[in-house]
Amino acid sequence: MTKRKVIVTDYIFESFDTEKEALSAVDAELEVYQCKSADEVIPHLAGTHAILNTYLPGMGKKIFDNAPDLKVIVRYGMGLDTIDVAEATRHGVMVACVPDYCINEVADHAMAHFLTLARKISLSDKKVKSGEWSLAYVKPLKSIQQMRTGIIGFGRIGRAIANRLKPFGPEIVFYDPMIKTNVGAYGNIELDELLMTSDAIFVQCPSTKATYHLINRQAIEKMKKKPILINCARGAIVETDALVWGLENSKLGGAGLDLLEDEAIVKHDHPIK
Repeated sequence: MTKRKVIVTDYIFESFDTEKEALSAVDAELEVYQCKSADEVIPHLAGTHAILNTYLPGMGKKIFDNAPDLKVIVRYGMGLDTIDVAEATRHGVMVACVPDYCINEVADHAMAHFLTLARKISLSDKKVKSGEWSLAYVKPLKSIQQMRTGIIGFGRIGRAIANRLKPFGPEIVFYDPMIKTNVGAYGNIELDELLMTSDAIFVQCPSTKATYHLINRQAIEKMKKKPILINCARGAIVETDALVWGLENSKLGGAGLDLLEDEAIVKHDHPIK
């Protein structure tokens, strides 16, 4: 009997021992590729029963049309923005993701951004190394205990961030259209109120049509407290031009970004740098 074929379209981790062990138990074999485009995946689709996908976009009609044996596509991580779920459904392909993927790591990373910006650590480090030793360049320096921190998206990672914030003593509120009540001590408020009243804003919502450019110029104009903005969700949720405008016009107190909507811009002379 021919073994079931599972392919990896792209990856960030070097070891696949866990996958190989699990697949060997069901008489399946793993083929690992580092494709740069969806077109590069197509030659490997013959006889493929399952796809494991990381960040490579374009898992849509062209892929499914060329994979008649495909039964399931799974994304390494939260969110399904690399996969056309409707097209997969039309082809009878099941779609799954890993909702517990790197919850603690992302929450820790978001907190690192927050503390760096809230305490102006990078700025202080730069100034001290240049021979300056003064509090003048870090003012205003607001106590974290006096801050209101707002989290947009209160899923697993949003809640993990809230739990990390709690010992520092700020007020913690959130906005999530899927949640209708408070969650424990964390207050559920409308998005406009969060934007207008928060000293720090964490973006942790999914990337969907509804959240595309959720943080745009109009949203930033509503921010009255010159907040810190931290995005460890998806780049397209924060409009880059609006972000630059907010920073250049002192509408934002700083930005901590794990990603951008177009990450290629960091290779060029762009204001975001």
